[in-house]
Formats: sequence, C-alpha cells, structure tokens
Amino acid sequence: MYSTVSARQIQREYKKVLEKANKKNEPIVVMANNKPQGAVIGLDLLEKIQLSTLLRDALEDYKKGQTLTITDTGGLEKYLEELGDES
Repeated sequence: MYSTVSARQIQREYKKVLEKANKKNEPIVVMANNKPQGAVIGLDLLEKIQLSTLLRDALEDYKKGQTLTITDTGGLEKYLEELGDES
C-alpha cells in the first residue's frame, strides 16, 4: 500500500514530503477530500520509470523489425553521416 499525504500537508511541509518520497523510493499519493488527486515521486524513481519506458519501447521496435544492426565502426560512421545529410 502506498503512503498518502493530504494536499494541505503538501502546502505546509513540501520539503518533508519530497524528502520522504526520495528516501522511500515509492510514490506518495496526494489526497484531497479523501480522494486521490496525484502522486509525488522521488527523482530516482522517476529516472527508473523513464529508463523502463525507453527499454520497453526499444524492445517493441526490435520485435517489429524497426531497428538497425551496426556491426562495426565503419557502419556506425556511415549511419551518422546519413543522419547528418538528412538535416
């Protein structure tokens, strides 16, 4: 179960809430009128979520055959040159 914090508590103690989010490395649900309104997460968790999303997207592209295989530095240089020509 996630920790919760009231919207009022965020207004009064935002530094403590942010410290707790960074320390616990899990979301803290923000409640207003006993209803969840959002979440506060630490920067480490945000980075982990972003990396996970990038990995998932890359795997989907790979499965669809939308990736390029480069086997040596010559191939990489050629690909980078082609990217530069597109600009």
